[in-house]
Amino acid sequence: MKINVRRIMSLLGMVFLSALVVFTSCKKDDDDDPIVLDGLYVLGGASAYTDFDAKARMKVTRNEVNQTERATLYELYIPLKAGATGFQIAQVAGSVKKYFGPGAVFGDVLQGTTDEPKVTFQRGEYAENTTKFTVPADGMYHVVIDTELGKVAIIPVEWGLIGAATPDGWGSSTQMTPSAFNLTTMEWSLTGLELRNGDWKFRYSQGWKVELDTVLDLGGGQKGVKVNTNFGGAVDALVPGGANIVNTVPGIYTVKLKYVLGTGYTATLTKTGDLPLTDWTGVQLDAVGTGVSVDNTAAIPDPSSWGWGNVLLADNGAVPTKVGDIYTWTWTGIILEANEGFKLRTLNGVAPPVGGANFDAGYGALDVAASSAKVVDSGGNLSVNAKGPFNIALTIDAADSDKIKIVITE
Repeated sequence: MKINVRRIMSLLGMVFLSALVVFTSCKKDDDDDPIVLDGLYVLGGASAYTDFDAKARMKVTRNEVNQTERATLYELYIPLKAGATGFQIAQVAGSVKKYFGPGAVFGDVLQGTTDEPKVTFQRGEYAENTTKFTVPADGMYHVVIDTELGKVAIIPVEWGLIGAATPDGWGSSTQMTPSAFNLTTMEWSLTGLELRNGDWKFRYSQGWKVELDTVLDLGGGQKGVKVNTNFGGAVDALVPGGANIVNTVPGIYTVKLKYVLGTGYTATLTKTGDLPLTDWTGVQLDAVGTGVSVDNTAAIPDPSSWGWGNVLLADNGAVPTKVGDIYTWTWTGIILEANEGFKLRTLNGVAPPVGGANFDAGYGALDVAASSAKVVDSGGNLSVNAKGPFNIALTIDAADSDKIKIVITE
C-alpha cells in the first residue's frame, strides 16, 4: 500500500494546532479564576473590597503581653465607611469559606482599662453568620481577631506622638492631623513639632493596648492576650509594640505617617528648624520609682499617672541652680533601696507649666566614670546594688541640645 506522507503530516499538524487551541483556552479560564490564599479577610460594602482581595488579608501579629507573634492573633488596619452595609471577616481554608459577624456577646466598650484607647470601641465574641459588623463613623480602624479565643475588636484609630522627646512627655499624646477619608490611602501629619533629645513612639487614640483576654496562661507567669496600639522601632522600620524611637537631634520637625491598604504604614521625620535655648529656670524635678525608699522623710507614694513607687522632690524647692547655660538639680542624702529601679523626671512626669520641657532620665544619662560603682542598670532605669544614702546631681546643658548628665555618689 502506498503511504501519502504529505497528507499524514498535514493531519498531524491540524491535530497539534487543535490541541494548542484547547490548551490555550483552558489556560485563559484558569487565569480568570483568581487564586485566593488561605487566611482571614475583611470584606464588604464598608471597605474597599466586597470580595476577597490580598490587600485586605489580615496578618498575624504580636501578643502585647510577651511581645511575640501569636499564631491565632490577627490584625488589619483598614479605612471603613459608616452605614448598614457593614463588613464581615471571612476565613478561607482551601475550598472552604466561612463568614463571621458579631456574636451574642459583642458591643461597645465605653471606657476601657487604664492602658486601653480613650475612645468608644467594639469588642466581644464573633460567630459564623450573615450579620455585618458596622462602624459609627468613616475613618481608620484597627480590626483584631483571635481564632483560639473566638474574640474580635474594632477600634477607631487617631494617631499621635508620645514620649519624653515630645511636648507632652509620656503623660499624653500630641495628636496628628488626618488627611481626608479614603478607602485605600490615608495620611496623618504634624508640623512645627518641637522634638527634643529623648525617646518617643507613635500611638493611637491615647492607648497602649487592647485586651482580648486576661487569664490565658502563656507560661512563665505571663497571662492574657492583648494587641499593641503603638509603633516603635525606628521611623523607617515601624514595629508594633517595638522599642522606643530615640531622637538625638533636637529641633522643629514635620512628622508624617502614611497608610496604604495592602502595604501598611510608613513614616517620615523631617527637621525644619532649630530649637531656641531652653530656659529651665523654675522647672521642678522629682526622683520616682520603687528604688526611692519610704525611709526618706519627705517621700510620698507616686501621685502621677505612672503610679510607680515613691517620689522625692529635688533640693532647693525642686528647682535648679544656674551657671551660664548649665542647670543643676541635686538630691542630698537620698535613701535608695537595693535592686529597685528609679528615674529622675520633670515633676509628675509631665511638661512644666513654664520653661523647659518634659523628660525622664535613667541609666542612659549616667556618667558612669564619675559615679559610684554601686549604681547599676536596671532595664534602662537607675538602681543601686546596696541600700543606703546617696547624693545625686542632674545637669542640663541648654547650649548643648539640652544634654542631660547624672552623677550619683555615696
